[in-house]
Amino acid sequence: MTQIQWQQLEATVQQMSDAEKQRLAKLLEAPAALPETPHNPSLGLFADEPELIDEMMAGVYHDRENYRLRTGD
Repeated sequence: MTQIQWQQLEATVQQMSDAEKQRLAKLLEAPAALPETPHNPSLGLFADEPELIDEMMAGVYHDRENYRLRTGD
C-alpha cells in the first residue's frame, strides 16, 4: 500500500461513524476465510522438492517444443 493510499484510508476511517468503526473492527478481528479447495491427495506431494518440479517441467517444455505429440496420416 502506498503512502497516499494509506492516507486516504485513514481519512475514510476518520469520517466513519462509531457504529461503522465497530463493524470494521469486528471484520478485522475475524480470521480471513480461505477459499475451499477440492481434496487432492497429490496436492503438495512435491512441496519439499521445488527444484525437482522445476527440472521436470523444463523437460516437459523442452520435449513439447522439440517433439510432435501427434502425427498426421
